Amino acid sequence: DLFSEGLALELEFNVEAALEKFELAIRQNPKNTQALIHASRMLSNIGGRLPKTEHLQKLGYYERAKTYAEESIELNASNPESRLAYVISLGLQSEIATNPHEKVRYAQDIHSEAIRILELDSTFAEAYFILGKWQFELSRLNWVELMACRIFFGGFPEEISMEKALHYFNRADSYKPNTILFLFGLASAKHALGDNDKAIQTLQRALTLPL
Repeated sequence: DLFSEGLALELEFNVEAALEKFELAIRQNPKNTQALIHASRMLSNIGGRLPKTEHLQKLGYYERAKTYAEESIELNASNPESRLAYVISLGLQSEIATNPHEKVRYAQDIHSEAIRILELDSTFAEAYFILGKWQFELSRLNWVELMACRIFFGGFPEEISMEKALHYFNRADSYKPNTILFLFGLASAKHALGDNDKAIQTLQRALTLPL
C-alpha cells in the first residue's frame, strides 16, 4: 500500500518521494494518522535542508508540517508521535523566527508539548531530549536576555541551567541508548559544563554506532 511504500522510501532517505507517497495515502484516507505523522516529519526534513536564505520557502514547509501534525493530534490526541511531529515543526519555526517575542512563545509551546508527551508516556525518550535541547539553548542566553524574557514575556515554566540540560539528555539516553542525536546532546552539555574528557568519551561512543 502507499503508506508502506512511503516507509520504505523514508528508510532509504528518499524524503521527497516518501512525502509524495504519504500525501497520496492521506488523500486516500484523510484519517490515516501514521501517514499524517510521517508526512509532517518529511516536510520538516525537507525544510530543514534548505539554506537559511530561503526563509519563506522553509517557513512554508514548516507550516505544512505543523498542519499535518495538528490534524494527526485531532484524530488521536494521546499519540506521542503526533505531538513529537508537532514539536519538531515548532522547533524549526523557532530557529528561523526573527522576532524575540515569537521565539519565546515557541519556547513556551515546545516545553508544554514535551511535558504533555511525558504525561502520555513517561518513557518517551524524545521528549526528554526536547527538554534537554530546550534547557541547553536557553542556558546559552546571557543574563540580560534571560532577564528580558522573565520581565517582558512572563518568564519560563522551569529554572534554566546547563545542569538540567545534562539531566534531560541523560534521561533520553537511558530510555533509548545509543541514539546518535541524544549522545551529541550529552556531549554538548558536558562540554558546556567544562567536562571535556567525558564529552570526548561520549562522542567516541557515538562514532562506534551505525548511521
